[in-house]
Amino acid sequence: MVRVQNVRFPGLRVLVVDDDSMMTALLSMILSDYDVDLVGVANNGNAALGLLSGKAADVLICDLNMPGMDGVQLMGLVSTLEQRPAIIVLSGEDSRILDSSRQFAEAKNLTVLGVLNKPIAHESLVALLARYQRKEQRATNKAPDVALDQAHIRAGLVGTALRLSYQPKVDLRTGRLIGVEGLLRWTDPESGVLCPPGEVIMAAERHHLINELTLAIFAHAVRDRRIAAAGGLAVNFAINLSLENLKEASIADQMLMIAAREAATPSDFTLEITETHLIDDLARILEPLLRLRLQGFKIALDDFGTGASTMQMLSQLPSTELKIDRSFVAAGPLGSQGRAFLQSAVELGRQMGQSIVAEGIETNKELELAIELGCHLGQGYLFSRPLPLEDLMVWERSRAGMRATAGIPVD
Repeated sequence: MVRVQNVRFPGLRVLVVDDDSMMTALLSMILSDYDVDLVGVANNGNAALGLLSGKAADVLICDLNMPGMDGVQLMGLVSTLEQRPAIIVLSGEDSRILDSSRQFAEAKNLTVLGVLNKPIAHESLVALLARYQRKEQRATNKAPDVALDQAHIRAGLVGTALRLSYQPKVDLRTGRLIGVEGLLRWTDPESGVLCPPGEVIMAAERHHLINELTLAIFAHAVRDRRIAAAGGLAVNFAINLSLENLKEASIADQMLMIAAREAATPSDFTLEITETHLIDDLARILEPLLRLRLQGFKIALDDFGTGASTMQMLSQLPSTELKIDRSFVAAGPLGSQGRAFLQSAVELGRQMGQSIVAEGIETNKELELAIELGCHLGQGYLFSRPLPLEDLMVWERSRAGMRATAGIPVD
């Protein structure tokens, strides 16, 4: 067995469940070679639950087809536990069963790292364990409860609570930085606690302050782009915009005023439509969106494929960019069904004249398939985590230096 170089997982707790003793022996050998803490091996679901009741596991490698309690039943019961391990599905079943099993686990709110086909390749196992490690690095400790009431939101909007981190969008064929997506970061002005962005957005919607929050985010992005351009980083900046924002026709005038105040060019910005609900008043949504598009803003459809509205939005909204959801990108290399879904989304987008972005690329296999199927751009942890503006500029200067050293044009 050839070991993947410079990879170790000290302290990572893994439980293996498979009724095939040769398979558990092989997995145990691979895991020990990478310094994994093997908390136990079980040959059926009941034995696995017994082990989980006494020992915590970070990752559960679970065979599907076992006598007695099968892997599907086991995952259903694991989803009820207070401490739930991430799941790696292990099976020799056909790809449709594997993909449906993955979706079942995700529907049970389990974290699914991926699927391993039998016979397993140890490189694939290592890649999935590394995915868990990255997820843990991204996760923040649960913050103390913060009262995100109307007063707190308003105070944050006029203070220093709001800032943005930027995740790069990269041309998949050349590696050039094409743009960035601004992601909300909110620090409570009283406690100094970093609040989950989703909770801030929901609170803003609940207190009817979502337009104020979105406009503040856009103003922050416009200022940051001016600073970045002055430092030699003149790329497209994207922010999220919901259908709720677009229900107010005045949002277009307000965004245009913000851009004009900073002498910004609308074509330097992309508005990523994040809503996944069906559009119930098309004319109301289209009025501000068309006006923004006519002024030069680019329009992206975010998380394509995850909601009932995505096909409707593609056919009705004046979009320029299609962002394929991470779940499709991750499933693509795992089997024929995942590949077919990813390929159909790419082909549809290209036929509609969209720039295609593969979201959440984390592995080289995902990158290679995205390129093969015709995606134009990509973003994800394989390239970079979201970065504060200053770090983003350092990151890009470092890449530009490496490209120049290699003799690659840096325009």
